[in-house]
Amino acid sequence: MTFMDAVNREIANRNEDDPTRITLEFLRDSNATRSRPVPLSVIVSHLNDHEIDIGETGFQQTILAISRDQDYFIGSGPKGYFLIRSEDDAKEVWRFYTRRITAESQNRANLVSQAARFGWNIES
Repeated sequence: MTFMDAVNREIANRNEDDPTRITLEFLRDSNATRSRPVPLSVIVSHLNDHEIDIGETGFQQTILAISRDQDYFIGSGPKGYFLIRSEDDAKEVWRFYTRRITAESQNRANLVSQAARFGWNIES
């Protein structure tokens, strides 16, 4: 089984007006890949065109977040979103998250350093 098999199963198991189904169909039918991701604004606009009242944050906190705990996984990168169709796609998503985690870790370290200037130890 592949991620795409899981995507197709998820589509089949959801109602036609379900936001997740509409998103998965859109990404699948757009042939969204890591080299051709769909920008967030385009996905949200597509959902709005289907009378689903959702914004960018709402998409990220619901449809996208839900995909992280399923058999399918909506890939993300700096230019948009796509369905993971290959091992290389999965590796690209892994690299994207690795870069984000590194940046967030640096932000956390900067906060600890700045708080220490006030005599605060916020790591405990």
